[in-house]
Amino acid sequence: MDMTVAYPPKILEHRGTAWGANPPQWLMESLKGYKYVERMPDYQDKFVVIVEQDGESREGAELAASRLDAITRISTLMGLRVKDTFAGAQVGDKDKIETYMERVVKIMSETKFAGFMMEDSWWTFLQTYTPEGKPDKRAYRVMQLWTISKEALTKQLNDILKGEAAVEPKTPEKERAIQAVQNAFYEGF
Repeated sequence: MDMTVAYPPKILEHRGTAWGANPPQWLMESLKGYKYVERMPDYQDKFVVIVEQDGESREGAELAASRLDAITRISTLMGLRVKDTFAGAQVGDKDKIETYMERVVKIMSETKFAGFMMEDSWWTFLQTYTPEGKPDKRAYRVMQLWTISKEALTKQLNDILKGEAAVEPKTPEKERAIQAVQNAFYEGF
């Protein structure tokens, strides 16, 4: 989901090029991954989602971005982020709670989280690179910066984690494993 990009895209042109303006710092950091944006002082108390829409022309990318359902896209990206967090969690025997984790990922992917706001949107013309660092494609991309306070999202995530734990068949081993997942959840999130 948000792996550090070995060869981030290069911006060839952007919304501010004609006026000699630099792209915003959040955009530059987002090319490396959303976690880089979350480390910026303005976003340390927020969860960040970068919604992207590519197109063959600037107008096409902007039109598609204006029509996309960002909240649905955010839900999908949150589900992937949760899946990645579960995959990296060091909680012992995950087999005992595999169905719990699968249900949580599914629900996160379908939940319309309340409180996300689009803070900025910026079009770019990018040169992308292969994993080996060779030039790949050029594309127009509209990048939207969506944020939510950590407090607001944490409450919603906790409700889902606890709600799904409540329907899980109870055994001492499962309860310990679920508790370990919940305790470790925000370390990698």
